[in-house]
Amino acid sequence: MVIHYVICEEEAMEIRTLEYFLAVAREENMTEAANTLHITQPTLSRQIADLEQELGKQLFIRTNRNTKLTEDGIHLRQRAEEILSLVRQTEAEISDDQTDLTGCIRLGAGETRIAHFLTDAFTDLHLQHPQVTCNLFTGNADIVEEKLSHGLIDFGLFIDPFDASGFESIALPERDQVGIITKSDSPWSHYKTITPEIIADMPLLVSSRRTTHAFDFDSWSGGTLKQEDLNIVGSFDLIGNASLLIKGGLTNAMAMSGLYQQQDNDITYVPLEPARYLSCVVAWKKYQLLSRASEAFLNCLKKQVDEYKKANP
Repeated sequence: MVIHYVICEEEAMEIRTLEYFLAVAREENMTEAANTLHITQPTLSRQIADLEQELGKQLFIRTNRNTKLTEDGIHLRQRAEEILSLVRQTEAEISDDQTDLTGCIRLGAGETRIAHFLTDAFTDLHLQHPQVTCNLFTGNADIVEEKLSHGLIDFGLFIDPFDASGFESIALPERDQVGIITKSDSPWSHYKTITPEIIADMPLLVSSRRTTHAFDFDSWSGGTLKQEDLNIVGSFDLIGNASLLIKGGLTNAMAMSGLYQQQDNDITYVPLEPARYLSCVVAWKKYQLLSRASEAFLNCLKKQVDEYKKANP
């Protein structure tokens, strides 16, 4: 089965044209792109020109040496990659009439040790059905939610606060403790806990999450501290690169307990006082017909949750 057309920017557009466009964006050279596509360079140039005329936008800046994307071209590249990913996924699901379970489970999650529920569920599924694969995406809640809403991932793991009303969801039974990551020899590394009075004077990195604040300082401090009162050095989406700033001694960061970066001898984790714990949920799109592989993964996930609850009443 081949899906020929999609709706993009309110215009009918051939999938093949998007593939041509992405080839030029990737090669940054019309001739090289034509060679990879096994078509002539004039044919490819005409297809790109027709696409630009159809959209009413210039997608490339052409020079004698290369072909660079314009700002509109960069936007279309992102959407074209998403569209082609969905097309390939749809074709694979529709043509999957094999007895053995196959397919790819696309998972998105923020940085939390509780993500082991996703990985444990996939491990269980893969041991039963070795032809099932996974695509694991790590990002903050905003990006994961966007990908889930656009169908680019099948399941997303979200750290509270998260509004799951627009999704189907499963609450995970484990919780993460919130604290501060600081350099091991910093003035704050010697505290057993971090109180609102202490954190008010700390240089701090906070989550870049936009849809909801990752942490409610006002509630935690009993109304004595708001985020705008803090010494905010910057924001981050994933703690990996942010930890380099922390190890350099410039700043500290809000983080969850149990992350692998905390095993670094140069970094220390200090919990908050009053203690704060955040829960997680796994969500998927409402009214979505799940593939056979996704249904099987969901069953494995529910099994993992049930087994954890029995072991931790």
